[in-house]
Amino acid sequence: MISELVTGQRGKELVDQGALVIDVRTPAEYAEGHVPDSLLIDVSASDFAAQISQLDPHQAYVVYCRSGNRSAAAINQMLAAGFTELYDMGPLTAWAQAGHPVVTN
Repeated sequence: MISELVTGQRGKELVDQGALVIDVRTPAEYAEGHVPDSLLIDVSASDFAAQISQLDPHQAYVVYCRSGNRSAAAINQMLAAGFTELYDMGPLTAWAQAGHPVVTN
């Protein structure tokens, strides 16, 4: 099982290698800007567990939020649900500061 903190640059490398990105912020925060092609799964939503249960637990995922608190909480829940390869990129700003694009809806 892998669960580690990563930089924005490492997050991009993982995406380039096939990892999927999960944004665990609210829909409003997501609309303001997000990693291209990221999945929105709000960790504070009542159906978070149901939503992650639809994902492949053996896929690699890069998870981020606004400050790093919610991504850590989401990863803890995902580990408990049997996910095997998780990377906590912390805040969206880590991605942006590494020079990668942020898109809006």
